[in-house]
Amino acid sequence: MNRAKATALASLALAACGGGGSSTVECKANLLPGDLVITEIMADYDAPAGSSGADTGKEWFEIYNASSHPIDLTGVVLTHSRPDGSSVKSHTITNGSIAPSGYLVLGDVDPSLLPAWVGYGYGAELGEMFNTNGGKLAISCGATEVDHALYAKVTAGHSQQFDGNTAPDYTANDDLARWCVADPAESTAYDPPNVGTPGTANQGCQVISSGQCNDNGTMRDTVTPAPGELVITEIMTGPSKVADAAGEWFEVQALADVDLNGLGLDRAGDSADPNLVAGADCIHLTAGQFAVFAKNADTTMNGGLPPVAGTFTFSLVGGTATSPGDIQLLVGTTVIDAVTWTKSPTGKSRSLDPDFASADNNDADTPWCDGIPPYGLGDLGTPGAANGQCTILPPAGMCMDGATLRPIVKPGVGDLVISEIMPNPSGDDTKQEWFEAIAKKDLDLNELGLDRAGDSTNPNVINSVDCLHLAANDYALFARSADTTVNGGLPVVDATFTFSMVTGSAASPGDVRIMDGTTVIDAYAWMGSPAKAAKQLDPDKLDAVLNDTDDAATWCTATTPYAAGTDKGTPGAPNDVQCQ
Repeated sequence: MNRAKATALASLALAACGGGGSSTVECKANLLPGDLVITEIMADYDAPAGSSGADTGKEWFEIYNASSHPIDLTGVVLTHSRPDGSSVKSHTITNGSIAPSGYLVLGDVDPSLLPAWVGYGYGAELGEMFNTNGGKLAISCGATEVDHALYAKVTAGHSQQFDGNTAPDYTANDDLARWCVADPAESTAYDPPNVGTPGTANQGCQVISSGQCNDNGTMRDTVTPAPGELVITEIMTGPSKVADAAGEWFEVQALADVDLNGLGLDRAGDSADPNLVAGADCIHLTAGQFAVFAKNADTTMNGGLPPVAGTFTFSLVGGTATSPGDIQLLVGTTVIDAVTWTKSPTGKSRSLDPDFASADNNDADTPWCDGIPPYGLGDLGTPGAANGQCTILPPAGMCMDGATLRPIVKPGVGDLVISEIMPNPSGDDTKQEWFEAIAKKDLDLNELGLDRAGDSTNPNVINSVDCLHLAANDYALFARSADTTVNGGLPVVDATFTFSMVTGSAASPGDVRIMDGTTVIDAYAWMGSPAKAAKQLDPDKLDAVLNDTDDAATWCTATTPYAAGTDKGTPGAPNDVQCQ
């Protein structure tokens, strides 16, 4: 390898070999992008046997003066962050200079305690470098970013070096394939067992050509996915446990053996360039495997995601009918897969039914549903793992009657009559409220809405693949919970609702209604309700007109205990109280 050592070292004019982080110091040099180049990074110190493994005071990075003149470093700002710019910390150099073609090592050490290989100490102001999920170092002069460099795969005791076969260059060092881990045979054991070339030219790297990756030490061509071989299977647009800027993510599944290297992550709905998945090592997926891409790779900040395959900088949006959200996967300009959406939940992923995992099937909204199991800090979804099955609804107006798809039998006004209500149970109202209705003719409950006229929320629509059929004189039971262990021991619940039933008063009645779209099938409003007992409609007045009257001759207090016997009523069964 060609690793001729440059002998030009940094010429420092330092009052104290380091300085504070005051951001009020102006940058004295008139720097252009590329005048300074980041060339080497030591992110993880390896302590000698029997010594402390703490990195503090042992981390450093090296810069090179690529200009033809000395550079006054006063006011130059150093920043350190995650690759996406989060967790940023900065330090402003207060004095110092670097000679043309010279190298300068900047370390996280007290300026008064500089080891021989460090020329400038920035103390603790940049924080510790990241041993996992990578980081970013940058140099700025005023509003001008002079250079930045990412570091990714960290090896303890070995620096990461920009290829010494070529002159340091601020655009070439953007390519992680041009960086390599310090080879002990080609480097200096400057602080045994730690190796690198601090303050001198770097070793030559085995540069990975575009379209190639390192597969456990063997260079090979990347396996580029063809359209449809990577499928977008899960999307988190609105995390609730962390901010969107840290917790957004999406998942892909490989349908063939592919590499992710060079894959573009993009939104068709913006003007920014795609975020490319970079890395010298092959990022390989076998058929059936999943990968997660996220706004932030730090599991302590992104809501507890599993390891991510790459990060993106664009924002995922909730989407509307007029302004859908979208994601696309690209290889060059070729679209591998793309999805759009017009709505998305908060705190839950949009999860593709595994039976529909293809680039064609995921274009429709039907096979997507809310993620269910919690991950990390408690948002719901299955990042990096198989999705759960979705309830795939039949076409609007249809339901499955056994194995037969048939039209839903919609009730007309008055065909379903509210006959009993429980707004004030002895237990938890949010789990034990319920109401009942009787069918006056054969009908289906599918697509009906349960609602309160007295609130501003949309009705709870009853969605089911199967036909929820009632014969004439059958009862339907609607409840806050279908779980008999928490709902007070109710019989089988036909559908659940989320709104709160209220006790009601003359000034502020409680109410409930059953809707078909905007049509009210039946409604009942009450001006008071007893505790621990249902209000029952007189069995002789099971009519959508007669039940409008809220008086003791029409509605009266249930007397028959149900379940454990604490509360009284006949949920899902004929009323047994003849009102007086």
